[in-house]
Amino acid sequence: MSSPVYKACRKEKNPIKCYMRSLKVKLIYSFAIVFIVTALSSLAAIYSISKVEDKMELAELLDVLTQEILLVRQKEKNFLLYGNIQELEEAQNILADLESQIVQLDPDSMKYFQNTPKEIETYKSLLKKITSRNIPDRMENNLKLALREQGHQLMGEILHTTKKLKDHLDAQVLRYKEISFLLLWIAIPIGLLLCLFLADWILEPIEYVRKKAIKIMSGEIKAIPLEPVAYKCLECDGLVRSINKMLDTIESKQQQLVQSEKLAAIGKVTAGIAHEINNPLNNINLTAEVLLEDMEEMTPEERKEFIKDILVQTERAREIVHNLLQFSRMKKAAIREKVDLADLIQNTFALLKNELKITHTRVKSSFQKGVAFVLGNPNQLQQVLVNIILNAIQAMGEGGSLEIELEVDKKDHKALLSITDNGPGIPKDVLEHILEPFYTTKKDGTGLGLSVSYGIIKDHKGNIRIESKEGKGTKVIIELPLIEEEEKAH
Repeated sequence: MSSPVYKACRKEKNPIKCYMRSLKVKLIYSFAIVFIVTALSSLAAIYSISKVEDKMELAELLDVLTQEILLVRQKEKNFLLYGNIQELEEAQNILADLESQIVQLDPDSMKYFQNTPKEIETYKSLLKKITSRNIPDRMENNLKLALREQGHQLMGEILHTTKKLKDHLDAQVLRYKEISFLLLWIAIPIGLLLCLFLADWILEPIEYVRKKAIKIMSGEIKAIPLEPVAYKCLECDGLVRSINKMLDTIESKQQQLVQSEKLAAIGKVTAGIAHEINNPLNNINLTAEVLLEDMEEMTPEERKEFIKDILVQTERAREIVHNLLQFSRMKKAAIREKVDLADLIQNTFALLKNELKITHTRVKSSFQKGVAFVLGNPNQLQQVLVNIILNAIQAMGEGGSLEIELEVDKKDHKALLSITDNGPGIPKDVLEHILEPFYTTKKDGTGLGLSVSYGIIKDHKGNIRIESKEGKGTKVIIELPLIEEEEKAH
């Protein structure tokens, strides 16, 4: 009872209602309900079985009564045939035992034997008279005849009564069997419905969290809404909060990772950019020195030309710095806008112009503006292109050949951007792990460039495919969903 769940419930106005939202309490209640239903079904079955056993014992007793009355009649016949008075004495003993067994019957069964005690008493009185041996010979024959008739009547009474009682017992046994089967047929659907209800009651919030987790994996949502589970499952509420907090942390770390890789890419192109900036600065410096020394001797038109040259070189340096700053800015991953992939490619080439010049890399491009629009973060998408192009330049070395193609797949409604180099290619065993974090074949590499790029493209609901053959080069294909037509208009 010291868990956070119960601590939270004790603070609420209705703690019992709060406890009922706990999976633990739900499971306890579910097991209790199933146990009660099972116990009631078992008790009903045991009761029916005990009743059937009672009826079976009574049926056995009736069989004994039938056998005993037949035995009494047998003793009677033996006496009448052979005149052995001892047969009648044995008949009296059997009859006394039969009478005692009838007296022990339950009240419901005794109702069927209402006339039997009277018949037995009449039969017993005749037996006593005959066995007294104090009767005249002329009366003995009459007593024997009366004994035979009374014995026949007593046997008929007992046989008829036991048959009626057995029929009644058979009907009761059949009724108890029907009740047992009825309870079974009622218990099975009720049990199934109960199990389905309890399973839905318990698993509904868990299933909600599972479905939302799948949507997070596919990039449809960034966090799991709390409302649907907050009032149904205390543990799920805590789980969702923990997952959302974890997602926030992961997103923050991912942004840090993206930024660190961006800084690494900036470091790789710094040398070329520094060289490119140095050229206009030198031109500005020389022009300014000449202008300063010969200004008095120059005509106004010549001074104007020198000043124009300074402005051109300044604009050239400003453009280089602007491209670098534009790339280095960190936009939030949540920011999405319409991006023309053709413009993105041009901006990337402008940023890497000096790197391409220093390495004497030949570029062949095939793309058209205004045909491939995607919804995304232009800063992050440019980082992907920079990472992939820099990897290709490093793999090819000096004098390589790079081909950029941009196509639109109208059938699948996506843009295909391919970057092909003529480098040494990637071995099969390396290609299988090339997109995994921290996997690298470079001595000074981190193994995060392609992994971060893959994560960015996946976050944009796209995909990266890499095709490579050793000695023939590598082709990286970036797939991105095209923006909807109605979104283009905005």
